[in-house]
Formats: sequence, structure tokens, C-alpha cells
Amino acid sequence: MNPRDQHLSSEFAAQCDQARATLLRHMAEHGLLIEDGWWIHEFTRHVEGHTELVMRPMHRRLTAPPELECICTIDEHGADASFECNE
Repeated sequence: MNPRDQHLSSEFAAQCDQARATLLRHMAEHGLLIEDGWWIHEFTRHVEGHTELVMRPMHRRLTAPPELECICTIDEHGADASFECNE
């Protein structure tokens, strides 16, 4: 992996780690605790010009608030990695 790709990979991983921590904090504020069976479900999707890693709270039997999620984004040109969370 070239240095530019390595840097972007590290930046994207750091953004995703920050998003997970933010989502866990929002989950706790809504009473969705890991010890009660909640976890973070992650999936990817391609959107025009970038790829997204979507993170949402999941439970085997309970329904999470639909607006509660974090999305990590990396653009196709590898120039930007970021995240945004909704609570």
C-alpha cells in the first residue's frame, strides 16, 4: 500500500472509531445498552461519488429509534474521510 493510501486508510479507520464511540454514547442516552443486548450493526453502501459505512443500533427482539445512526464516508477519489451522526 502506498503512503497516501495508508494515510487515508488510517484516517477512515479513525473516523469510524470516533463514529462508533459517538453512537455508543447516543445509544446510552436512549437507554440502549450493550449489557442489555444492544450492539452496533454495520453495513456498506455505494452512493454517487462515495462509499458509506452505516452504523445502527440493533437488538434481537427490540426496535431501535429509526433516526439513530452514524455514517462514515470516504469519497471515490480518496481525498476525504468523514462521519456524521443523527440522534
